[in-house]
Amino acid sequence: MEIRQIRERISAAFKSAGRFLRETIALPYAKLYIAAAFALTAFFVVLGFPFDVFIRAELQKMEQRGLRSVEVGEIEFNLIGNSYIDSLILGAGSESEIAIRDLRFNIAVNPVTTLLYKTLKGSIGAGELRFSDGDSSFSCIPTGEFRLASDPGSGVPRNGFLNLELQNVALKGITIKGFAIPAVRFGSIVMNSELHEGELRIIKFDGAGPDLRGSIRGSITLAPYVRNSTLNLVIDIDAQSKLVQDYRILLGNLANQGDGRLRLNLTGTLSAPSVAFPGAEKGHER
Repeated sequence: MEIRQIRERISAAFKSAGRFLRETIALPYAKLYIAAAFALTAFFVVLGFPFDVFIRAELQKMEQRGLRSVEVGEIEFNLIGNSYIDSLILGAGSESEIAIRDLRFNIAVNPVTTLLYKTLKGSIGAGELRFSDGDSSFSCIPTGEFRLASDPGSGVPRNGFLNLELQNVALKGITIKGFAIPAVRFGSIVMNSELHEGELRIIKFDGAGPDLRGSIRGSITLAPYVRNSTLNLVIDIDAQSKLVQDYRILLGNLANQGDGRLRLNLTGTLSAPSVAFPGAEKGHER
């Protein structure tokens, strides 16, 4: 068969296909049926996507970013309404551990933004969040809203916002000049923050409870290895709080500042924080 004949047959096939397509589109409701077919195809692709496997894989990647271990429990993912993870345990350092029980989240699923642009938006909550490090621990019941866009290469959140409310907060293992004090409790802590180019800027962080009242301002610069994230925070504690009054003798002049606040500067990294009182030498009291 000559090349000219092959070209003629290919051309005739294309013309026939074009004529068939025009005739099909001209039929009643044809455009509606075609649009519905594309929409249903996209819907079932999203419906059949193994989001639970994707979430587990993303969580396991945290082990490559400085965490000692990552243990993920059962995952129940729902496109509509809340999704659940019954337990999530993150090991950081030789003794540090973050344990989250009954984690629930509701993520606005958009294949383009979620998978391509690495952006998550939604709400989150848990039955309990507990951080322990040796004899020290922090526990609370958290809820919050977020929008986080991550760097495709490192996976570190770069832009967005994170708003949290913590209830039934308990902080144990604090020492003041070598003296251990009982657990400190807060009724609630409210935090509003913005994330810009990897820097988490704390706009509001106010805590109030029977033992202590105070606020935190400043920023945390996120690092690919979580433990290496750097702190630049200022903590203001109400000098009239029960804890300050009970330990006024140990705190000395620090509890008698004229503006009614006890101020601490928190710097260093998450793995090696450094606490400094204005006018005093830096220390590492927990």
